[in-house]
Amino acid sequence: MNFRVLQALIFDLDGVVWRGETPIPGAAAAIARLRELGIKPFFATNNSSRPPQFFAEKLHRAGIAAAPDEVVTSSSATALYVARQFPRGISVYAVGEEGIALALQNVGARVFLESDFAQRGAASIPQNVEAVVVGIDREFSYAKLRRAQSYILGGAKFIATNRDATFPIEGGVVPGAGSVVAAVETASGTVPVSLGKPAPAMLELILETHGFAKESAAMVGDRLDTDIACAHRAGIGKIWVATGVDTLATAQNAVGELRPDVFLANLDELVAKVEASRLI
Repeated sequence: MNFRVLQALIFDLDGVVWRGETPIPGAAAAIARLRELGIKPFFATNNSSRPPQFFAEKLHRAGIAAAPDEVVTSSSATALYVARQFPRGISVYAVGEEGIALALQNVGARVFLESDFAQRGAASIPQNVEAVVVGIDREFSYAKLRRAQSYILGGAKFIATNRDATFPIEGGVVPGAGSVVAAVETASGTVPVSLGKPAPAMLELILETHGFAKESAAMVGDRLDTDIACAHRAGIGKIWVATGVDTLATAQNAVGELRPDVFLANLDELVAKVEASRLI
């Protein structure tokens, strides 16, 4: 990988910048130094629970300057896909949290949540919707599973924000959106369209919006099956760091689209690589 031509770095969040609510030591200083070296940082997360503004504010609390338009979530990518597939608007049953509902509403979708059935009554909800969108939902229930199953079997398009089975927190991992998606997939017998990493939609959105060529950009991630595979599919550089889910041994033995270009212990080593390239 040629660090001399690098202009943009797209960082995963969970496992690269923080674990749960705990910032990874050195991450804020490293990203600040990369800005000084002329690298434009962006952030791409499969976490669909919150809008970009939330993650920008969390980055600020972690000591990292970030604007909302520098953050792309799997909800952002999903909403863009929905808007392009259904340009005249769409009715959606959403299994997820605030980030999914807001992103879909921002592209003109009529969004229905399970709570609407209790608050407004079933008579006010369409018997059929055009799509079921599923993401992380920490209040997932049998009622939501049954409703999603019914809509999908009735012909609704099944869309997943991402397929991450887990995501890292302090001291371990917890179930991710993929665990919820798998339940709906099993119940409906239908494989969803998935928009989060490893699908390249988020990375392509950043490159297109901000005008960076593929050869000038790289993804920095901790997961081989999402971050590194996504970078492969987007045609950009692939930088793996050992601060998250996958181990060094696993990364070094990876093949195909799971294999990184660069193996690093942390973001400090990334800074050193970029600094060295600027001296050549």
